[in-house]
Amino acid sequence: MTRIERSLPHTEPDFIQHIPPAPADADPNHHLWRNGRLWWIAFTVHRGHQQERVRFSLQTADVALARRRRDEFLALFAQAEDLQISIRFAPRRSGRNRKAA
Repeated sequence: MTRIERSLPHTEPDFIQHIPPAPADADPNHHLWRNGRLWWIAFTVHRGHQQERVRFSLQTADVALARRRRDEFLALFAQAEDLQISIRFAPRRSGRNRKAA
């Protein structure tokens, strides 16, 4: 068990209810990216009028484990009373990939 896994609370079935369910056509790797061999998470946290981008390594090369850890971390942040998280299920549009009008 890694240091991150030990720091996470035990997840009960209702623990993940604090984040909205992903639509059926959602990217299964939303909020994840691979940097080298390890998976990382990135999302935005809002506290009142302030917002902060949160990024950190999930310390695993296994995508299934990275998805589970992502869901646990998003749920932890969603439970905080003074925070709101932005969850984007669709891939971000890139200016480079847009067709010219």
